[in-house]
Amino acid sequence: MDIDNQKEYWDRVAQQKTFTHPVNIDLLLQFVDKDANIIDYGCGYGRIVAELTASRFSNVAGYDTSINIIQRGKERHLPIHHIADSYNLPLENNSVDCILLFAVLTCIPSNKGQAALIQLLHSKLKPGGILYISDYYLQNNEVSKSRYTWFENQSDNFGVFTLPEGTTLRHHTMEWITTLFADFTIECENKVAVKTMNGNTAEAFQLIVRK
Repeated sequence: MDIDNQKEYWDRVAQQKTFTHPVNIDLLLQFVDKDANIIDYGCGYGRIVAELTASRFSNVAGYDTSINIIQRGKERHLPIHHIADSYNLPLENNSVDCILLFAVLTCIPSNKGQAALIQLLHSKLKPGGILYISDYYLQNNEVSKSRYTWFENQSDNFGVFTLPEGTTLRHHTMEWITTLFADFTIECENKVAVKTMNGNTAEAFQLIVRK
């Protein structure tokens, strides 16, 4: 199994998980208009695509590597698409106004995998385009702190943990997130309370960065 994709796991739990990271539409509208070309990468069953479409954004699509979770959204006739390869996004370079990346980095344990994805998304954004990220810094609770470890003993790849249900996830140091988005300009950062896909309370960070 590709540790940085784990689509077999997502295919298995496609009907079971609920994703809840909130998209701040008022904030988004400070950077794009409702006709902007918006992509939700790692869209799951299309929750955010549906929300943006309901808010009258006219040019929104989603992509995910789990065919089963995409099928869940297709049952609602959402404009979401299956891609077989995480790093082969079928879009022209410099063509997208905004890419959403919600709770995707947490599903990619390795620095190498995360860096390759951000490089890919950077290439698809127009000059001045934005990336809207929602994910997790290291959590300050005893359960989380007790299970964090290093990916393959790499000293700069901390915050990795494996759930009993069979997936490996990651929370992030602030230093790594700064490194990961070094080729972008950070426009704003907020902290938000979220529920994880297993219903646990957590604190997420939301970043808007510009190419």
